[in-house]
Amino acid sequence: MGWWFFTRSAIEALTEPADIAACDHEVGRLARDSAIGKAAHRIRQLARAGWAASYARAVAIAIARDLTPAPPAAAWRVRGWIGVVAGVTILLLDRIKPVPIGPLAWLMPSAITAAGVLTMMMAGPLSRAAADRRARGIRAGDVSR
Repeated sequence: MGWWFFTRSAIEALTEPADIAACDHEVGRLARDSAIGKAAHRIRQLARAGWAASYARAVAIAIARDLTPAPPAAAWRVRGWIGVVAGVTILLLDRIKPVPIGPLAWLMPSAITAAGVLTMMMAGPLSRAAADRRARGIRAGDVSR
C-alpha cells in the first residue's frame, strides 16, 4: 500500500489549487527576464516600428479602406460573402480531389456557407448589435455584464 499513498500524495501535490494570476505574473516575469524573452521583445519592438513606418502598411491600409464599405451593414454583407465564397470553394475542391476524406467532409464547408448566407441576410441587425456593444463598451467574450 506504500505505492498508493505515494501516488495519492503526488496527485494531491500536483492538483493543489494555485493562484492563477500569481502564476501568470511569475511566468511573465521569467519570460521578460530571460535572454530569449528580451531578444523576442526587442524583435517585436523593431518589427512594430518598422511596420508602422513602412510603405507596405500604407498601401495595405489604402487598399483596405477602398475595399471596406462605409455602411456597417454593407461590411457585414461583405464578411458573409467571404464565408459563402470560402465554403463553396472548399466544396468544389472536395469534389475534384482524388482521395475522399470521409463521408461527412461536406458538413463543415456547408455550415460555413450557411453561416455566410445567414450573415448576409442578418447584416442589418448584426451591425446594430455590434454598434450597441461598442457603445456600451462590451468586448468580445465578456459575459460578466
